[in-house]
Amino acid sequence: MKNYTSFLLFVLLTFISSCSYIKNVGLLSGGELKAKNFVQEVPFELKKDLIVVKVKLNADTVLREFIFDTGAFNSKVENNLATGLGLETVTTKSNSTAQGVTKEIEVTRLDSITFGETAFYKIGAGKVVYSEKSASPCIAKHGLIGANLMKLAHWKINYQNQKLYFSDTPFSMEGEYYSLPFESPVLSGTPKINLKIGEKTVENVLFDVGFNGGLVLPLSLAHHFESEETEIILDKSTSGIYGSNEDSLIVKKLKVELGGYKTEILVEFSKLGKALIGNEFLKHFTICIDYEEDKILLQPQKEVKIEAPTKFLLGMLNESLWVVNRTNSKLDLQLGDTVLSVNNHKPKDLFSSHCDYIINAKKMFEADTLVLEMKNGDKIELKDYKK
Repeated sequence: MKNYTSFLLFVLLTFISSCSYIKNVGLLSGGELKAKNFVQEVPFELKKDLIVVKVKLNADTVLREFIFDTGAFNSKVENNLATGLGLETVTTKSNSTAQGVTKEIEVTRLDSITFGETAFYKIGAGKVVYSEKSASPCIAKHGLIGANLMKLAHWKINYQNQKLYFSDTPFSMEGEYYSLPFESPVLSGTPKINLKIGEKTVENVLFDVGFNGGLVLPLSLAHHFESEETEIILDKSTSGIYGSNEDSLIVKKLKVELGGYKTEILVEFSKLGKALIGNEFLKHFTICIDYEEDKILLQPQKEVKIEAPTKFLLGMLNESLWVVNRTNSKLDLQLGDTVLSVNNHKPKDLFSSHCDYIINAKKMFEADTLVLEMKNGDKIELKDYKK
């Protein structure tokens, strides 16, 4: 009898899982762009090196702020907004971030998402409940525009003028540009590219305008590439929609090639195994994404420069305590160490909220020397923390 009950439970769970999968496929494959022979232009704000666009959802007349994110498999709507708009749950799905955090989320269908005067219809979107420590709602509180919508059109991103264009026909470029083929899954438009580091080809790198960093590759690849400049950093500062995760980074200065474009930049190798290239690199180009030919056009606008990553960071544990979020072997500090004050300042003395810290964190590192008062009463003076 026990085995029979277990079998019935297995069959039920399998059936539920199958139904959820079928519903998710229907949501992802059901999007529409009805407009023909058009080009739509919309402005965006580049906020902390992330593209923030304003759109209208369904019949709502209020413009909502969303991060434009080619790395998001499907779009997301903040849960309270979804509730306020009466968006019903259709199914659930597992959702993972680049920080290696996975959540089960509810999924809904938006009747329309309108950019300027042009709408996309029947768009599946997860109902996202942001982590308390997530940086995403500080950048754009209403959600993400994901690649399940993007695959329905062709896109041009002008970082210099902060303009986003989309059309039902691919964009072309005049002058010098580089062509980069990509692959994407059937149900979404998350583009993955190949690039070269030195003479080695690295495959399946996510072309991610929803990531504000440069080029990050799995730590397992680091030993393949020699560099005179190498740093080792312990990190828990990078945050996605579900918060952060502990990471180890090796940073190397390497020669990189994308579609024929060559440069030398700092490359991070991450213990979390992610492979993605983001806006710290891409903002130096005008970009066209062609979903008909599966290619990306890169037109250089200025020389690519990627700043050396900060080797020490403090986060706000609460209004009275700091926490070490990034450190390295030169510092006698560990991830998670709590700090009472920095140059006699508690978090509440410098920042009014978590989001104020996310947007303006750099101001606490303007001093050349930091004096940390630790929870055990010790004081640590950091003179060369920027090097």
